[in-house]
Amino acid sequence: MHIARRIAHRILLAGAVFASAASLAQAPAQEAGTVERVSGTVSVSAAGVARVARPGERLLVGEILTTEPGAEALVRLRDQSTMALRANTQVVVAEMRFEEKSDDSMVASLLKGTIRAVTGLLGRTRPQGVLFRTPTATVGIRGTDLEIAIIPGGERDRAGVYNYVHEGVTNIQIGSGENLDVAAEQTGFAPDNPQPGEPALQLLRERPAFLRGGGFDAMMLQVRPPPAQQIFMPRMR
Repeated sequence: MHIARRIAHRILLAGAVFASAASLAQAPAQEAGTVERVSGTVSVSAAGVARVARPGERLLVGEILTTEPGAEALVRLRDQSTMALRANTQVVVAEMRFEEKSDDSMVASLLKGTIRAVTGLLGRTRPQGVLFRTPTATVGIRGTDLEIAIIPGGERDRAGVYNYVHEGVTNIQIGSGENLDVAAEQTGFAPDNPQPGEPALQLLRERPAFLRGGGFDAMMLQVRPPPAQQIFMPRMR
């Protein structure tokens, strides 16, 4: 049953990414943010066409940002949130609306690998509009500094989605509708193949050893957005 639900969730996510790409083909591309720093080989691709990502590179909604083995990238989104991509990672900003409106939102899809994200103005004024999706789980935030990792089968660590919280609170949800709050210094885990009787969502006692810091972690913490009282509140329209 769990396997069937996860397959269905993957199909829905693939459909959502495809629909997003289709809509982008019919409308002007929206800017999601900027690639601030790169280390190693990093690329941006859309519609099968790839280009080398360099500092200052514009990242559009629907484009896939990829880091190769040994590479990293630091991205600043329009709402001043930041994402650090570890090696062997693919991320697409599927949605970015930042217009000081009540329906502002940011949705990033982690296709593979590991990211660390420090949420920005949207995360502080409209956290319910910020989501991080993976093929099998969705992570919602409440003013958060978090890491999300997808570990595939065949690796030394158990396959599944891991969500470690440095600061704040997240909520991890799977296709069945089950969800779990993850507080600071906790790790939420959604195993790909739960054993009979095992929870489909669980809190791990220790932070996984594979969640190691990268070269851009200190930099992303230095560019946090201003305190909540100094930023806008969405205008109701």
